[in-house]
Amino acid sequence: MGDVVLTTAVARRYARAFFQAALGADELEQAFADIEVLTSVVADKQVSAWLLDPRAGESRKRDALLRAMKDTGRHFVNLLNMLERRNRLAVLTQLPAAFLVLHDEHHGRQRGLLETALPLIEGEKEALEASFSASTGKQVSLEVRQDASLLGGVRVTLAGTRYDGTARARLNAARKRLQEVELNIG
Repeated sequence: MGDVVLTTAVARRYARAFFQAALGADELEQAFADIEVLTSVVADKQVSAWLLDPRAGESRKRDALLRAMKDTGRHFVNLLNMLERRNRLAVLTQLPAAFLVLHDEHHGRQRGLLETALPLIEGEKEALEASFSASTGKQVSLEVRQDASLLGGVRVTLAGTRYDGTARARLNAARKRLQEVELNIG
């Protein structure tokens, strides 16, 4: 469940309802276990594509998920039933990421993504985590990904906010400023 995934407002709303129901019934760890299983199920690209396919009936999707996910808690079963009634089972592809944000928030944690063009020097990741932890008041954990297209610098995505200190972002900003400059020649 380490990947940082962008989620829709709909996915966040259902994740929040599921989270609050489980928390209110003191069944948060069962809900977390259900989400871990769902994460492994939707990680399969064919399953995700099938969940997103409107031609594959909602009740068939729900029944298949219940068979694949044995021993799920009652709140998860209720969630599946509600999503099926509202023709929203496709939301399940984003639900784990949205739920994980709430679970981490509840426990004072926050996950983020640290993208870098070059390998980090020892201690850089920890320094960035400490800096973001101090500014957010939460224990920040960053997943590192290398992306040569960034050219240099780092980009951090945390709680839906992107902090972009990459060379590519600076070049794009300079290009935009140059395009906006009115040239008075002659």
